Amino acid sequence: MTNNKIESDIGYVKDLVTKSGSSTSPASIYILWAAILIVGFSLIDFAPRWVGLFWMIAGPAGGMLSGFLGYKAGANKGQMNREIGIKHALHWSGMMVIVFLAILLGLKGLVHGVVNSQVILLVVALGWWTAGVHFDRIFLWLGGIMVLGFLGTLFMDKYAWTTMGALLGIVLIVTAIRQGKKNVR
Repeated sequence: MTNNKIESDIGYVKDLVTKSGSSTSPASIYILWAAILIVGFSLIDFAPRWVGLFWMIAGPAGGMLSGFLGYKAGANKGQMNREIGIKHALHWSGMMVIVFLAILLGLKGLVHGVVNSQVILLVVALGWWTAGVHFDRIFLWLGGIMVLGFLGTLFMDKYAWTTMGALLGIVLIVTAIRQGKKNVR
């Protein structure tokens, strides 16, 4: 090998390592979920009859779109890691299955109204917290906000869900902006 070829190869590897940064998700996923959470949680306070339909569509669609956006971001960075992709798919689809099972509690009449939303919130909070442990530290904050939001739904009379959705949205948007700035460098 010539020195130019070796330098070129080392430069390529250096660029890949620089692009990889941390294991954070692309900014587009944070923006997607900021919008979904702000709308979905506000519906609980302002239009509760639309909550089920919204989440039935937005939850799975947002999950699939997140998977696509994550795949596309990895491909653009030249970082296709099948093992990490499978871990993400198992984690998030597993959480979605547990949410669907929790919905059955409501459909069977075992829990009513907002209590079903609270049960689902706890499942999602745990899912996001463990995503923070295993994938992306920002999810520790988001899971923590959901736990505090759960407490808010127990002790606040009005707008606990909207407040939680707004806080989650703000954290996700700020994270997206910071992630975007990292990718520009």
